Amino acid sequence: MMQTSEKKPVFPDDVNYSFEISTIELLTLNRDLATEPVRRPNYQIVWVTKGCGYFSIDLKKYRIKDNAIYTIPPGQFHQIMPDGRISGYVLSFNIDFLYLAIGGSGRPLFEEINSSLNRVNIYFPKPGGRALQNVLTNICREFNAHLILRLEILSGLLKLFLLYMHRNSATVLQQGVSRRSMRLFNSFYAKLDNNFRARKQVTDYANELFVSPGYLTDVIKKVTGHSASYHIRQRTVQEAKRMLMYNDVNMKMVAYTLGFEDLSHFSKYFKNATGMRFTEFKKKTLVRQSNCHSSN
Repeated sequence: MMQTSEKKPVFPDDVNYSFEISTIELLTLNRDLATEPVRRPNYQIVWVTKGCGYFSIDLKKYRIKDNAIYTIPPGQFHQIMPDGRISGYVLSFNIDFLYLAIGGSGRPLFEEINSSLNRVNIYFPKPGGRALQNVLTNICREFNAHLILRLEILSGLLKLFLLYMHRNSATVLQQGVSRRSMRLFNSFYAKLDNNFRARKQVTDYANELFVSPGYLTDVIKKVTGHSASYHIRQRTVQEAKRMLMYNDVNMKMVAYTLGFEDLSHFSKYFKNATGMRFTEFKKKTLVRQSNCHSSN
């Protein structure tokens, strides 16, 4: 991993840049992506060039496909479960390195890219397109060369990679959605990810974004197919499930952590969002984990 204490006038004194790139084969061999879920503090971009199986990211399973790029936000559990041989690359970098790469382009673009990286996304590069592959090849070469201005060149190459990836997704996966709508959604989701424990009303986020609740709901629904209130509920319940899956906690502890003072209110909230009671979900989770351990 590359880390440097080099300081720039626009950054605080405690900046610590972190960036690395590796192959999936090497990480799987070292058991970093296999056997059991792992959790990393940095952003990760996993580009599966060839292979099949499943990719488990934060309680959800995604089928592995050839030439697919997966983004993993910091702190989310993930695990590759390959069916046979799998190949590709893993990029890992922290928020300081991301700001070095994108921050100089202006706050709106940085917030847009940062917001997209803070969600699990799947990108499919255009068939025959060589732009992303060429940039990745240059990143690998520069990362292993250890030459002068390595930090600046790697950050510039990462910026190119992210822009190509983002433009491709905007063209292929978000047709019919305006750039303004996407920026509002990204701003909404970034605020939601930081404040869902304390703020659970659409009005809270609409006020911060200087739009009406109705307009915010309309835009979010156009972009995602679901309302703003749906995303608020799902983000809250996702955190409850995550706490239950990876920690030994009871309903009272989960409810308190997520900002619920009334246990009955939390229980009803959880059931309305998931279709089952919290205790029922916990029981099924414990049974599933017990079966996994016994099979290992």
